[in-house]
Amino acid sequence: MNKLEYEIDGERHELQLPTSLAEMTGEQLVAAVRLMDGNDGDPLRIVCGMPEDAFAALSDFQRFMIMDSFGWLDHLDMSSLSFKGWKIPSIDVDGEVWYGPTSNFGNITWGEFVYADQCMIQGFHRAAIASLFRPQRKDYDGETDRRIPFTTYGTTARFAKLPNLDEAVQTAILLNYRATRAAALESFYTEIFPYHDLNTSDDDGPNDNPPEPEEQPSQFSWTNIHRNLLGDHIQDEDKFLQLPVHTVLYRLNTLIKESKKKKSNG
Repeated sequence: MNKLEYEIDGERHELQLPTSLAEMTGEQLVAAVRLMDGNDGDPLRIVCGMPEDAFAALSDFQRFMIMDSFGWLDHLDMSSLSFKGWKIPSIDVDGEVWYGPTSNFGNITWGEFVYADQCMIQGFHRAAIASLFRPQRKDYDGETDRRIPFTTYGTTARFAKLPNLDEAVQTAILLNYRATRAAALESFYTEIFPYHDLNTSDDDGPNDNPPEPEEQPSQFSWTNIHRNLLGDHIQDEDKFLQLPVHTVLYRLNTLIKESKKKKSNG
């Protein structure tokens, strides 16, 4: 955080300005996206955390100086984003509240991750958002994941509503996903994640059935990895898909390490 002091009507005030996306709240992250798109005014006020009356009393020069302190947003390195916190707990879509993942991807199942991350890799961003954000369970009591279980059918239905979601919110979710993926998964399961880039092209539709590996041999496929892990135990697939993503990735990472060790000793 950077300390900013400003004066209004002879009275001095102090603000703590974020120096990275990791230091921002979800509201600030969305506002930062708007700033990067060239929108000042209220987004600037939100990012710097200033009350409305104080911001309205600032001179143009004071606003310029505050804006200048966020110049680092224009040079943001997307590939270096990394933080575990999930900053956007819920979104409002056509008056309906959908809830998202928790920090560190703590409530994401293996099946949900296979679908969502494959969509992210292939650039189907809105389909990934529709899979990660879901309505609350009717019987939610605070002891389970707040969201209804993941299904591709539900994802398709929610996807149809997403064009109405604020684009700045969608972009903020993608940035949050990229950063949390890097901090919670890539940095821990290094045998699995030798790559870091997610597709940044525009989303052109839901991705219910990611292309088979044989159809796109050059494309990384979580579906293929899932099938290899499942092996001949297809009767256990539903249980396997419901495992926490960290459980499966830890096991996969260990298997790769053991395989490399055997090859080096063989």
